[in-house]
Amino acid sequence: MNSTIRRATENDKDFLITSIIEAEKSGAGIISYCAIFSITEDVFRGVLSNMLDEDVEGQELCISNFLIFEIDGERAAAVSAWVEGAGGIPSNIIKSNLLMSFIDRQVLLNAAPALGLMNEINIARTGNALQIECVYTAAKFRGMGLSGRLINEHIRLQQNEGMPIDKVQVILLKNNSSAVKAYEKAGFSVTTEKKCSDKAIFNLLPGDTKVLMERKLKA
Repeated sequence: MNSTIRRATENDKDFLITSIIEAEKSGAGIISYCAIFSITEDVFRGVLSNMLDEDVEGQELCISNFLIFEIDGERAAAVSAWVEGAGGIPSNIIKSNLLMSFIDRQVLLNAAPALGLMNEINIARTGNALQIECVYTAAKFRGMGLSGRLINEHIRLQQNEGMPIDKVQVILLKNNSSAVKAYEKAGFSVTTEKKCSDKAIFNLLPGDTKVLMERKLKA
């Protein structure tokens, strides 16, 4: 079995779109972007394609921020990572500006109540911390620890580039117990938790509580 880890390119876009969508579903079938903006999965795929084409760093929906794990020439897993605020702008602002470029203005206006609800459980990311998002492994390659190896490679690459990072963070839903346990096994622990009191959040997400998990890095 031949395996390799490499930086994603434009040729990986279809696999990255699948990775982003499947990571969003978290095994529950809900794509939060589709629920928030009342758009279909096909429409969202088009939005993602346009956003990825822009390749804007500093947030998760960026081709250059992904690493790909290949096995015998087949794309097996993907993970996006970036250093929060490295360019001076928070990732949520960068991503919001991108979304506004490719989603109709009226759709954005109609989404205001849903966005307000999501804001109740939004957790601020720590500046200069390495952020992990869009973690996905294709079904036939699960159970091989590929995502953990991709995360470790992201850490190694950032440290080799001289980035002064001392922690890695990931934000996920608390009820995604299998993912929480996997991150705990990898040395992460919960540092922040936010819950939405409005049950309407279940129309947008498969859970009402988000957690930020963190792993300290050695100097």
